[in-house]
Amino acid sequence: MRNMEVYLSPLPLSLPSPDMPTLDLPGSAVATTQATDVWPKKSPFTCTTCRARKVRCNGARPHCSNCQRLALPCYYDPTGSDHWNINLPRRRVRQACLNCHSRKAKCSGHVPSCERCRKQGLECIYKAQKRYFAGRLSVDLSTLATGPSGAGGSHDESDAADTDSVEGQGNMNIDTDEPPKNESFNSIVEKTMDQFFRHVHHIPMFSFFHRASLMEEYHAGKMDKALLLALIGITSCFNDMGPGMKEYGDRCIDEAECRILSEYTVPSTIKVQALVLIIKHRILSNRFPSAFMLYSTASRFATVLRLSHESPQLCFLAQESRRRLMWSLYCLDIAISGGFEEFSLWRADRINVGLPCNERNFEFDLSQPTERLIPDPSEGSPKPHAEGVASLALHVRILYLRQKVNEFTKSALVSRSAAAVDLQAGINSLQQELEDFAARLPASFQFSDNSLRLRAYSPRICIFIMIHVWWHQCHCDLYRLALTGFRDALPPSTFESFDPQFLQQCQKRCVEHASSMAGIFSKLQKLGAKPVADLELAVCASQCARMLYYAYRLKPNEFGISADAVIEHANACLEAIKQCCRGTAARMIQEDLARSIARGINFESSSPLILSQVPDQSSQIGLLPSLALPAHPVLRDIQVGDEPAVLGSPMQKGSPSPSTAQNSITRPSSPWPADSTILQHTVLSGPSDLLPGNKQRETISYDEQNIASTQGELSNAYEGALEGLGLDNGLDFAMGIFDTSRMWLSPNLEWMGQPESNI
Repeated sequence: MRNMEVYLSPLPLSLPSPDMPTLDLPGSAVATTQATDVWPKKSPFTCTTCRARKVRCNGARPHCSNCQRLALPCYYDPTGSDHWNINLPRRRVRQACLNCHSRKAKCSGHVPSCERCRKQGLECIYKAQKRYFAGRLSVDLSTLATGPSGAGGSHDESDAADTDSVEGQGNMNIDTDEPPKNESFNSIVEKTMDQFFRHVHHIPMFSFFHRASLMEEYHAGKMDKALLLALIGITSCFNDMGPGMKEYGDRCIDEAECRILSEYTVPSTIKVQALVLIIKHRILSNRFPSAFMLYSTASRFATVLRLSHESPQLCFLAQESRRRLMWSLYCLDIAISGGFEEFSLWRADRINVGLPCNERNFEFDLSQPTERLIPDPSEGSPKPHAEGVASLALHVRILYLRQKVNEFTKSALVSRSAAAVDLQAGINSLQQELEDFAARLPASFQFSDNSLRLRAYSPRICIFIMIHVWWHQCHCDLYRLALTGFRDALPPSTFESFDPQFLQQCQKRCVEHASSMAGIFSKLQKLGAKPVADLELAVCASQCARMLYYAYRLKPNEFGISADAVIEHANACLEAIKQCCRGTAARMIQEDLARSIARGINFESSSPLILSQVPDQSSQIGLLPSLALPAHPVLRDIQVGDEPAVLGSPMQKGSPSPSTAQNSITRPSSPWPADSTILQHTVLSGPSDLLPGNKQRETISYDEQNIASTQGELSNAYEGALEGLGLDNGLDFAMGIFDTSRMWLSPNLEWMGQPESNI
């Protein structure tokens, strides 16, 4: 210690400089009580901004060179206390978006879209990096509630390590520097789990989750991040979880999709579960092309994982979860294919697993043998279902019948070759299958006021209602082929070979089932039940009102319906959509139906023009006008890229284009007069009407396109094969489908065969 004192003694003692605060050392003779509230003296030649940035200042007045170059505030007044605590703007961001990075442009780093991408209307995508995920999830919800304008503020960043699973409630605080944000995320997850299993899990599409197993994985910190993000996104879409949560959920869905697609070569059951949630969110958000493409990825994953086959080596819970996941994909396939067999990726005869078991047995891990969707012919005639049958199994069965009805009606409208006897036999056969389904239902599943009242406050009321709504909708889809002049009906020339009594019976049954469906919605509202329902309920309610409106305009006296009854039923359908359905797509259906009700159905005030009142000229060419042909709902929004150009010899003038020569179906000249108002609204506006570069697509006639294809030495060997969905020789026409995909979303009465000018 003595040597230490000798060593320290030569050190010079310097007085504190003006730029250094005075330290109060123990035993110091300097009085410090007089300087506690006085700022230390600063150099007059260094501005406050440069001092805070710790850079050299040239002392120029009124703005130094640094502040002038960087457009920063420059202060020299050392007495202002506000100038000592100056907050400098952050000039560098942690990560630039891919668009700005590729252009070597300055990126503001704002999420979900930086300033440059937002001003130029570009898609802003950030590359997922390690130690950045927690920071993106910990977004201040107050800024999300204010919209994009509030994204310019500074955000703290998290340095939490990226792992393969999200930490549970006990160890979520990865970064101790930001506990409030991590605690907020924990509260979001807890709220998501509670809201999902209370209000969303009962929807048939999401029944593959086992609550106890999922919560155990989360609390153990083993839950997959993509699945957790997808759960937050889908729950925020169905429920109001607070201000800003809807936008936050959309971002979670985008992040979950990026995570899955970044590892698409490694399929897993968890990824299929997350994809089902993402696809459903895209559908609810009216982003059908995205759902259409993502579904193919989910189906490929399911094929690799052999979800369509039993796995006896697994425990019962794992087997049942896989079965339910497979049937969810099958139900999605029915909705996405829309009755077109070409778009279907799963057929019922290729699914070799049993139907879902009872919900109670799945919850309490009680093994239960179940039936197959398509029974073995050796088992004989099907028996009535037992009381312990799963409601989810009945839902799959009715959707299987709906698929058969849709494929039959689409085939009847497209083929044009079926005889009236065959069509009548097909209608009778499907009608019998629907009646057998209703006859086999257990007593507790038969629809009545008492059965509905007993389920009024149960989350299972949703699937109970949808089973009966789908049953009525299947009848309406089947019988509307006989509605004379209806857009989805057979051509008038075909009706001549039908039995008039059979046609009249089909029309009457169609109206009866539509009225019964509206009656279900009315009883639901009288009970005060407001279950969270899928988009399917909104679609069925809209179709119900559509059918009743048209029936009243066609034969009000014969069908025994009045204007007041139709309006009452339509309002019941509208209220059902308002109270039970969520999402952008449901809101569009709701607004369209509200506009139709506001117009009224006064028959004398308008002159409705229906197809039956136009002279039938389709018999001369064997084809129905394009208005009556079905169209796949997704084709309208999918933009097909350019095909590679190849060298080809010039074609002779007047010869058909390669696509026309290979295509056996060609569109004839229009059977309607040139001034006919029935074709005024054939082409609907939509995103697919715009080509890349914001150039409006040019609509040319069939003959003009053939003449134009003969000009020039270079030709495209794929010309016309996938041409833009709506052109005369495009893919949709080759498949026998046309542009009536948005009939029920059209602002006019196009779906009723009435031009807007007559409203």
